[in-house]
Amino acid sequence: MRSDMRSNGQGNSPGSFLCDCGLKLSIVFPLLFVFYASAIYLDLSYQYVLAWGLVAILWIASRFQAIQEPPGRIFILLLGAFVSLRYMVFRATETLIYTGFLDFSLMALLFLSECYGFAIHALGMFVNAWPLKREAAPLPPDPSRWPVVDVFIPTYNEPLDIVGITTIACTQMDYPREKLNIYILDDGGTLAKRNDPSPEKARAARNRHEQVRALADFLEVSYLTRDDNAHAKAGNINAALESTASGQGGRSPGDLVLILDCDHVPAKDFLRSTAGYFLQDPKLFLVQTPHFFINPDPVEKNLQTFQDHPGENEMFYGAVQYGLDSWNGTFFCGSAALLRRDLLVEAGGVAGDTITEDAETALGLHAKGYNSVYVGKPMICGLSPETFGDFILQRARWAQGMIQIFLLKNPLFVKGLKLPQRLCYLNSCFFWFFGGARFVFLTAPLAYLFFGMNVYNATLSQVLAYAVPHVFASMLVSDFLYGRVRHPFFSELYEAIQSVFLAPAVLSTLKSPRAPSFKVTPKGGDLTRDFMSPLAFPFYVLLVLYLLAFLSGAYRWVAHPLEHQGVLICGFWNGFNLIFVLASLGVVWQIGDQRGDHRIMTDEEALISPESSGVEIPVEMKDISLGGCRLQTRQKAPPKRGRIIELRAKDSLGNYHRFDADVAWTKRKGEGWELGCEFIIEDELTIYRIGSFVYGDSNRWVRYWEARRRHPVGTLKAFFYLLERGIVGAVRNAKGIYALSRSALKKCGTVVEGEVKKWCRIKAKTEIS
Repeated sequence: MRSDMRSNGQGNSPGSFLCDCGLKLSIVFPLLFVFYASAIYLDLSYQYVLAWGLVAILWIASRFQAIQEPPGRIFILLLGAFVSLRYMVFRATETLIYTGFLDFSLMALLFLSECYGFAIHALGMFVNAWPLKREAAPLPPDPSRWPVVDVFIPTYNEPLDIVGITTIACTQMDYPREKLNIYILDDGGTLAKRNDPSPEKARAARNRHEQVRALADFLEVSYLTRDDNAHAKAGNINAALESTASGQGGRSPGDLVLILDCDHVPAKDFLRSTAGYFLQDPKLFLVQTPHFFINPDPVEKNLQTFQDHPGENEMFYGAVQYGLDSWNGTFFCGSAALLRRDLLVEAGGVAGDTITEDAETALGLHAKGYNSVYVGKPMICGLSPETFGDFILQRARWAQGMIQIFLLKNPLFVKGLKLPQRLCYLNSCFFWFFGGARFVFLTAPLAYLFFGMNVYNATLSQVLAYAVPHVFASMLVSDFLYGRVRHPFFSELYEAIQSVFLAPAVLSTLKSPRAPSFKVTPKGGDLTRDFMSPLAFPFYVLLVLYLLAFLSGAYRWVAHPLEHQGVLICGFWNGFNLIFVLASLGVVWQIGDQRGDHRIMTDEEALISPESSGVEIPVEMKDISLGGCRLQTRQKAPPKRGRIIELRAKDSLGNYHRFDADVAWTKRKGEGWELGCEFIIEDELTIYRIGSFVYGDSNRWVRYWEARRRHPVGTLKAFFYLLERGIVGAVRNAKGIYALSRSALKKCGTVVEGEVKKWCRIKAKTEIS
């Protein structure tokens, strides 16, 4: 991964590393050869040798760290593209045979889905061909030269404690307070909502308005609301831009605008690590940083993979954004971003024609010739959706919004964009069509196993010579590009889980591009018990279909001896899909969490002193939250349960922190003990200090992120890991259903027994009378 050695704004031109003509030609000629050679016909025996030989070379070459840098990186990508292109040429020229209208229709639908998958794969290789990792852009020593920053915290209906934590963290950022204006933008207490025709809704909005305003007053920040909720989040931010344009309370309007979702808590060094880029480049409109989440999303939580592997979003923020940045294609992701105010105002504010206002805004500003920067250090921590329903709601909004951009503001035809930028935005929009393609992949083998439809007209020998090498080459290239930031097969799992719900959302957007409306992703819900997601039904249907398909395939094997190869191919395909469905069943069984605050795994040294003892005991802090922490000590006699201790720790910024805590539990751990401690909250200042320690040190997020980024996992090992997680998840689902059924039957039995006794008493009284 190359580093950005440029120190001025002129270095931000997209793809500047390709400006050398000789380097351009060195890439173009091999690419043309790949296209030419992929169309050369070979006898099947020669194709075996070529395809599997290239896969072997890919596997060996990608093991070497040195090949991560160009030209070795380009060599790997061209090699993988060649193997995949030969498969696509084979599919187009030798397998699309007309055997009937229905057969050919399904055959063509599957082929188009494969073409889509190859296009996304090729665009991904282009975007990530030469990722850019930038050097820091420090602020000048004289703080008077630092830009004024307006911090916007849009909120709608999120719990007040979430809004409060983020606001407190903003007040503690390491930046001159006279150059920092903090605003809570309350869209849950607008005038229209406070005057809602429903008395109950109006009362709730008034309460919200008063509570958020009181929170802002208490934290000594500004409170803003507006008349109505037009254009949702985009309208909320634009109203704030207008309200603060002339300054408020004597404050100058900010040169820069920091936008934070109300559950995105910034570290102390956020502005010091980002604002300096704007002093280097007057045409810079955006500095985007990663969205880092301290809690698992429903897939990670319910399959219990959160601590084992990088999260799904880390592929985007840990790899793809570096590739986008090399083409000046980094786009605004809605939060954790710093924008230049005058350029944002020049563009008309945050765009509102689509429900992904962030990417739409960046598209417009890139088209005007302005630049963007991606800083890959995680400096905010946020909350993932906690239920499967909320997760799907969020992803459906993203999918519909990016498809709206594709339809209404197609980046291929937007004036002002350079070709690489067009391809970057095309990749980001086109990706969200995966729901339809993935659904076809999930259901195609069923058409053959149940009805004998020829959806994939190829022999087993051809599959082994073309299709299987293509699959392995694609996986090796993906592992080469993203191996440290994603687990093999897990992108496919996420797509399979979402496809059932996103396919209808995509179709509805294609039908009516302006119809989708912005829906806020709920945060901070009650998850104290296990429960079945209301969205589980489609996966049970697929499970039954896949199991019946095996029976149908067995019948077809016996009844149609000439179809053995087709049954074998679709049987393996069906089995692979079954693994995804088993894992999906584990995902839709929601695991409850008794802990109120999200814990952050860490490994830091600290000292504790039991009350009035004067003894210092070294400990390791294993996790921490706003409510308390888990400590580990090698002491033979730890502080007793109920004992008050003093905890002292030092963060990586050199700040010392001291808290009083109560030992809630102790547990033997190896040669020492584990202690569960609860912080003692004495006053509001204590909350400030705890929040500063828990969320203020961005290096904690870096360590946490890196701890989950291990060496790439082998394909075979990854497959069996997915299989094991799928089986465990399905078994947990079955146990949960069994427990719910027993509880329901017991409750029903109690009700019936009560009714019978009541009837007997009435009958006895009647007979006596």
